[in-house]
Amino acid sequence: MTSMSFVRRQHSVGINAFHLEWCPKYRYEVLDGNWLRKVLTESLCKTAEQYGIQIFAMEISTDHLHMFVNLPGLLGPSAAINLFKGRSARAIFAQCPSFRNIYHKGHFWSRGSFYRSVSNVGADTIYRYITEHRSKEITESVVAVEKEFGQMNLVSYI
Repeated sequence: MTSMSFVRRQHSVGINAFHLEWCPKYRYEVLDGNWLRKVLTESLCKTAEQYGIQIFAMEISTDHLHMFVNLPGLLGPSAAINLFKGRSARAIFAQCPSFRNIYHKGHFWSRGSFYRSVSNVGADTIYRYITEHRSKEITESVVAVEKEFGQMNLVSYI
């Protein structure tokens, strides 16, 4: 992925990109089988499609997974993680009931998760844009006033 595209809605436009990460309960290394990875990938992709989430990248390790996603404007990272975790756990237990012997209470994923906002511009760029925005407006106003004053000068007509 070289660049992210802005999500355009009726009254808004933006990028709501996040790096998400979570792991199975007790950090068991159960995500190493091809069959389980297939079930998990299908569930995550189906959830993303259903809720309008763009998946830029996904990596499933043996004891955790990473996703790089762009969320719809009204969906926060915690809610997205809960959707992904809940729906994928249900799919895993449906496809492999023997996992209920390992996860007695029906909780496949651990309670914790990690998320970080990311974008196609760095934090320093945003900071500079915001802090220099006002000074740029003032400079443009001063230049406009000086130009207007120069045009109103009677000496310039002689």
